This record gives sequence, structure tokens and C-alpha cells, in this order.
Amino acid sequence: FIILTSCSSEKENLIIEGQINGIKNSKIYLSSVEEGKIIDSVNIIDGKFKLQTYIDATREMSIILGDKNSENKFDFISEPAHILFTSSKDKFVFNGKIQNSKLYSDYKNLKNQINRFDEKDLEMLAEQIEISIKGDQNKYDSINDQRLKLNQRKILFIVNYAMSNASNPVSAFISYKYRENINKKYLEKIYKNLSEEIKNSYYGVKLSSSF
Repeated sequence: FIILTSCSSEKENLIIEGQINGIKNSKIYLSSVEEGKIIDSVNIIDGKFKLQTYIDATREMSIILGDKNSENKFDFISEPAHILFTSSKDKFVFNGKIQNSKLYSDYKNLKNQINRFDEKDLEMLAEQIEISIKGDQNKYDSINDQRLKLNQRKILFIVNYAMSNASNPVSAFISYKYRENINKKYLEKIYKNLSEEIKNSYYGVKLSSSF
């Protein structure tokens, strides 16, 4: 009785209602990215589904289509909310959209900026491969230097974002996510600048052990 009472006290506070165009019947999963654990799963019926769980902190999660090991995996930042997810069978990840979550909206805007750095890096990498085939070492080294500077700008952008948004859970999350690329002294500065609430959050605590 005590166990049942304890479980029922944690009511679902993350509810994801979805519509997947082009699908009649399939399976869809909600997974924790860090733990790789399936949290909930349901059948999609006539393109519609409803996933739900209880969360006690902001976490990175995935909505996975078809099979739990599928590459059709849409990653997002979760918060207690009733959100709407829409996508399509084709280009499930690319067409994926989340509504009714300010936290995800903040993260998406930040991720779009980071993606611009990554896309430019891929362009230079492709050029670098072509130069390597031609054997032009000087040009190869020049492009490599440009890629290094581009990456430095990306990391500086992330640091500046985190320092300028001390009360946003996204700051702790993105700093922790890129912790291997950020100098430890900057990680410490970011952490010390966070609001007390964010310091004590799930990713705030994880960030504190990164420097």
C-alpha cells in the first residue's frame, strides 16, 4: 500500500501529444538521452499518440519512432509541461516540431546558432579533403587553422550565452554538454555566475563536478 501510494503521488507532469503525418500504425518511445533508458512507449494510431511521465528536473530526452534503437530520434530539452509534437514519417527528425515549451524554444534558438558553426566546419572539412587529395599542404594547413578558429568562436559563443543567461536551465545544460571543449576555468566562471536555482538543478550539479 505504501509503495502504491508513493508511486501515485508522482503524477505525470510531462505530457507529449503528437501527430505524425504519413503513419497509420507504429510504435513510439520516450527515452532519457544520458541514461539511454526507455521511459514510456505507446502505439501510434492513425498518426496520433500520447506519451507521458513524471520528471523532477530538466533533462535531455528523445522521441524515437518505430524501434527503440532506431536512428529516427528527435532530441529535446524537457520540462514539466503539456506539449505538442508534430512531424512526418519521412524526415522525422528534420520535420520534428515542439510547441508549448518555452525552454525548448530557447534551446532550439541556441542550437540553430551552434548548427551554423558546425555546418561551416563541414564545408571547410570537405574542402580540406579535396586539398589533401591534391597534395597542397600549405592550403591544407591554412584551412585547418581556420577550422580551429571557427571552433574557438563556437565555444566562445556558448560561454557568452551561458554567462548572459544565468537564470535559464539551458545555460547549465549546454555548458555541461560541451564541457569537454570548454576550458575548466570558464566552466567554473559559468557555474559561479548561475542563479542559485540553476546551480541546484540537475545540470547545474553535474556542471559543478566538471572543473
